[in-house]
Amino acid sequence: MRITIRCPICASRAVARTSKELSVTMREITYRCENDACGHIYVAHLEVVRTLVSSAIHNPGVSIPLSRHVSRREPVGGPQVAA
Repeated sequence: MRITIRCPICASRAVARTSKELSVTMREITYRCENDACGHIYVAHLEVVRTLVSSAIHNPGVSIPLSRHVSRREPVGGPQVAA
């Protein structure tokens, strides 16, 4: 799946041309408008902002806030199964 967005100037489809990792949770993406009459080239950010379902892998170097919709009463990884 390719993420596309509309040009903020003419509303035509814009295509990502380059992408650069700024951090583990942020990328800088350069977009180009496909409307040749417009030709707008611009930069957007793609950022991980919250967790909906936690990863089963723990990475102490990454801190992503939990969505307020996630139940904080059950463990982050989901309900525990009795052994």
